[in-house]
Amino acid sequence: MDINVELPIEALPLKLGLNEDAQVDFSIWGKVKEAKLRYLEQNEDPRKSPYVPIEVAESWIRSKNYGVDPYKSVQAHQLSPKEKIVLAERKEMLIQTAVPLMKKYLSLLSASGYTMLLTDERGVILFIEGDKEKVPEEEFGTIVSEDVTGTNAHTLCAILRKPVQFIGPYNYCIHLDENIVSSTPIFDQYGDLIGTLTIYQLFAEKDIYNMQAHSLGWITSMAYAIENQLKLKQANEELSLSNGTLEATLAVVEGGLITLDKRGMTAHINNEGCRILGITQEETLGEHFTKYLQNDKITGILKDGKAVSNHEIIIDNGETEKQYVMSIYPIVPQDTCNINDKLNGIVIHLSRIENIKKLVNDWRGASATYSFEDIQGKDPLFLKTVGIARQYSKLYANVLIHGESGTGKELFAQAIHNASCPEGPFISINCSAMPRNLIESELFGYEGGAFTGAERKGRPGLIELANEGTLFLDEIGDMPLEIQPVLLRVLEEKKVMRVGGKKYIPVSFRVISASNKNLNIMVQEKTFREDLYYRLAVFKLQIPPLRKRPDDIISLAQFFIKGTSQKIGRKMPVLSKAAQKVIKEYAWPGNVRQLENSMVYAVSLTQGDVIGAEDLPDDITNPITPENSRLFSSVMSLREMEITAIKNALEQTNQNIANAANILGLGKSTLYKKLKEYHLEY
Repeated sequence: MDINVELPIEALPLKLGLNEDAQVDFSIWGKVKEAKLRYLEQNEDPRKSPYVPIEVAESWIRSKNYGVDPYKSVQAHQLSPKEKIVLAERKEMLIQTAVPLMKKYLSLLSASGYTMLLTDERGVILFIEGDKEKVPEEEFGTIVSEDVTGTNAHTLCAILRKPVQFIGPYNYCIHLDENIVSSTPIFDQYGDLIGTLTIYQLFAEKDIYNMQAHSLGWITSMAYAIENQLKLKQANEELSLSNGTLEATLAVVEGGLITLDKRGMTAHINNEGCRILGITQEETLGEHFTKYLQNDKITGILKDGKAVSNHEIIIDNGETEKQYVMSIYPIVPQDTCNINDKLNGIVIHLSRIENIKKLVNDWRGASATYSFEDIQGKDPLFLKTVGIARQYSKLYANVLIHGESGTGKELFAQAIHNASCPEGPFISINCSAMPRNLIESELFGYEGGAFTGAERKGRPGLIELANEGTLFLDEIGDMPLEIQPVLLRVLEEKKVMRVGGKKYIPVSFRVISASNKNLNIMVQEKTFREDLYYRLAVFKLQIPPLRKRPDDIISLAQFFIKGTSQKIGRKMPVLSKAAQKVIKEYAWPGNVRQLENSMVYAVSLTQGDVIGAEDLPDDITNPITPENSRLFSSVMSLREMEITAIKNALEQTNQNIANAANILGLGKSTLYKKLKEYHLEY
């Protein structure tokens, strides 16, 4: 059924068997019949006949090759029910457009004995209308293509892609010899063939000499009308789809969107934009933007058309004051070279800066990993501490955690954060490790050009990045005195000003601070501000050292042995009784961190399934006392001690750099440097 015949496309309709006055030329009627019979019965090449156009002759040849029986009166085939459903859906718009026009001329068609036929591009009937006595029984989905019914006007016009009109004998089938047929193609807006419109009349009972062949002009005009209506419908559908797509896009796009015309009047605002500004669409549409948003950047782009990206602004909608990032884009025709001449308007995008900060925090790993379920321990004193911390997590107030180094202060801070605001950022700052000259800009951020080396656009500080989350200030006792009043002001006013800035940025976060120093004594010694101390210590949490958790020491050691074994992919060794005795009797000044490092050392060193006392680090089995410390220092310099420790670690780990570095508490790169410095082979 597919038409793949390539023939020259002419601009003019193909009129066969009609004279210049559009009258039927009966002088050739019989000669065409004779030529067709000679081809059918004697296989005489019809292309040699002067009365048969090449287009028709080649169609006859194709019809014969298809196996079409020219002497049968009924050649039509039917699509399957499923194929009819698909056809109806595919041609819905064409049918809805063409059928009302065809029915409009029903009375004229019936009175004159005409029948009008609508097919798809393959020659399948979509609709048929006309003289009820003459309309055949064909229905929707009937196949009347060239390969089924032979040469016919509607198939030929589809092949040639132009109107065709011819007298009956040009049809391949004999029972159609007494017809006059006019057919025209129908194209969509892209120039693709989508169907044909045909009108024909049976002459059996008519005065054939009085017949006027005006039908081609009529049917061609009707096809043009159908095409125009189709283009209009398709354009409306595409416009509706575009509008619907735009509305859906604007509804789901993150942030507020505002469209202004070139005068600055509001043409569109989405729901998020209304929420941000605290207004309704009715209050905004048609109004000048200055009624609800005062900003020089907007005025500037309406004048010069230059886009603005990631401009930070603070919006006070009457209820809240929040920080946003504003980007502004000009609306210009695609073929515009000079934006200033053809600026049609601008689009403003407002995005909550928290969303951008969240991306930054995700990138820099500003999240809490541990929860209360990860905290190991069964000692009654320790369990009481965990219970207090759980209670604190339910109350959004600042917490001061005190404990010796290695007791797990940050572990508790992360657990409190994850129990109270797990979706927010967890910003950790080690006050003792941060350079004194950078701590202010790191904490509070800075504006572009605030100092030499500052980024051009400035940078938000860690306090800003902690907004709607937790700010963990580790080793808070080491925070410089001159920074403490600035931090206190931020905590009291919930606003922060960047270094070199002129405006305050609203922030909301919980502070969890930690220290191994006694801040009470520091307050008395005037080395820590009293007012800041009371602001930080709304809730206080004291974490007991490991030596006061005797029931937890062995279970924690086994926990670390299991974890280390899994990491390095070896069978978990067990602690011998001798090793357990040493572990229990040791004071653990480095607390849980020291215990974990010692178990990593032991698992890495032992070759068997049992960790003996000899597999533990020397500082555990032979702890340094004041007496042997003096003896040790008198016979060995610090350099010699380092060299000896490195050699022992390499020997114990069979020259494994990674394990040796782990035992020594060094990074691999640091150990490599020391090996080079001391000229040690490995």
